[in-house]
Amino acid sequence: MTAQPQEVRCKGLGVSEGVVIGQVMRLHDGTPQVYRWRIASTGLEAERQRFRAAVDLARERVQATKAYAEERLGRDHAYIFDAHLLMLDDERVSGDIEREITVGHANAEWAVKVVGDRLLSLYSEIKDDYLRARVSDVEDVMQRLLVALSGARDEPRDLSEDAVIVAQDLLPSAVAELDLRHARALATDSGGWTSHTAILARGIGIPAVVGLRDFYRRAKTGDRIIVDSNRNEVILHPSEATLDVYQEETAQPLKPGPATGLQARSELLTTDGVEIILRANVEVPSEFAGVAKYGARGVGLYRSEFLLAHRGVFVSEDVQRAAYEEIAKLAGDDGAVVRLFDLGAATLREGTAQFPEPEKNPALGLRAIRFSLRNEEIMRTQVRAILLAAKTGRLQIVLPMVADLSDVRRARAIVHDEATKLAKAGRDFAEVKVGAMIEVPAAVLMSESIARAVDFFELGTNDLVQYTLAVDRGNDEVADWFRTLHPAVLHSIERSLSAARTAGIPAIVCGEMASTPAYAVLLIGLGATELSMTPSAIPRVRGVLAGVSAEDARAIARDCLSCSTADDVEDLVRERFTALWPDLFPSASLPAPRLSQNRER
Repeated sequence: MTAQPQEVRCKGLGVSEGVVIGQVMRLHDGTPQVYRWRIASTGLEAERQRFRAAVDLARERVQATKAYAEERLGRDHAYIFDAHLLMLDDERVSGDIEREITVGHANAEWAVKVVGDRLLSLYSEIKDDYLRARVSDVEDVMQRLLVALSGARDEPRDLSEDAVIVAQDLLPSAVAELDLRHARALATDSGGWTSHTAILARGIGIPAVVGLRDFYRRAKTGDRIIVDSNRNEVILHPSEATLDVYQEETAQPLKPGPATGLQARSELLTTDGVEIILRANVEVPSEFAGVAKYGARGVGLYRSEFLLAHRGVFVSEDVQRAAYEEIAKLAGDDGAVVRLFDLGAATLREGTAQFPEPEKNPALGLRAIRFSLRNEEIMRTQVRAILLAAKTGRLQIVLPMVADLSDVRRARAIVHDEATKLAKAGRDFAEVKVGAMIEVPAAVLMSESIARAVDFFELGTNDLVQYTLAVDRGNDEVADWFRTLHPAVLHSIERSLSAARTAGIPAIVCGEMASTPAYAVLLIGLGATELSMTPSAIPRVRGVLAGVSAEDARAIARDCLSCSTADDVEDLVRERFTALWPDLFPSASLPAPRLSQNRER
């Protein structure tokens, strides 16, 4: 009798909420092996022509994939393939490949590989999440060129029923071409919140966990698997006890059951009468429908970087204004918070004399509000667009990554200056409130003075954890040190919320903590009353918060603030949550003990 394989738990990043029990369907990326051979001088022109024909064929196939994606996934997902078409039409990329053929007397396949590897190396060094996620675009386009050069056919792949797709990296074209009627979840070794796999998964509405590192090699097609995006975890070969817990959880909805639409927009109160407001984080058009569907009270965070991510260039004032007007209409009377571009110098770096060398540490470099203040015209264009769009709906501006009062004063001066210019020009606009993102330790320490200079706070918990603990949230090697419930993080949140209350301004908490029910309860205990999250997370968080007492949450939070380590906090949370709210928090829904995660180092 074959022994039952040992249960394996791997931590990643949940990018599309949900829990699924299914069977592994391993998907290989299909990248062909590439070899080099020398092309004689007399054959170079023919080789360049062969490459150009491959570009034409790849372009036809991308256009077909785009149409296929529109039909099966909706038009909102098609923009992903616009980036691929732009890359295929980029004369710099094609020129580099043709020069590699000519100068190196290399075959087209080898030239594509050399240039592609060079681009991948450049993108992988970028710390900006939105730009680093574009690695998949480069890989996808280069793979398409290699397939076109090989003469292989490009056919859609179908899935067996109830499959959980497990891959090293799932390229956008692979997702679009799969028959997703039977796909129940996605699990990949690589990827992040802004990767196309994440965007597509959220738009399609299936659970996904990415950044699992070496999970692909351990899984085999047909293996039993649990994908738990709510807890950022994938469980391979789950034990009978684990299956029982998850089968019970997936079979029985939370009580009270998740509300959607107009019902979810009704007042949300804890059991002791504290009102909680749930707002939506949005970035891409595919997420917009979820704002109304899941009953969000407006848009708590609009990540405006999307306007740049799939174009690769800065867009005009008119294009931005139209986008912000759409967000204002989407948010309705509850309004929307537009975050100024949270980008780094790498956005302007390529091919410019202004930035001849890459930054050694982009995460601590010229990014977010520093980038905007250094590139003032870009900031002024965005501010004007927001002021003009605010005439059609309630919009607010939030400044990313502020460190002290000087950042706020400089930014507010620009907003005031642009409003004055619009008024003198007789243009129709509306004043907007200006808030500060609290996401670096300096802002926490200066939160009392910053609070007196802004109209609201927005706590970005993902970056707050990263910068407080000095742990890169995208680096697998230090993932075990990224502890959301570290006492230092909790103290930072508590201090920032207290500063906002003292100054009499609202504070919205966003990020992974707001989207995770157990963390959301702790946030309420720390004093939060407004949370913003990915729209699909709202029903689950709402269902939990409606079933808990804010006073009990405050008592637990006070005890957590007295803990010395993240382990102590997690132990306390497991003990108290399961004792007070066993129906809402079965043991599997809470942070697992660190020693039981079985993550290989």
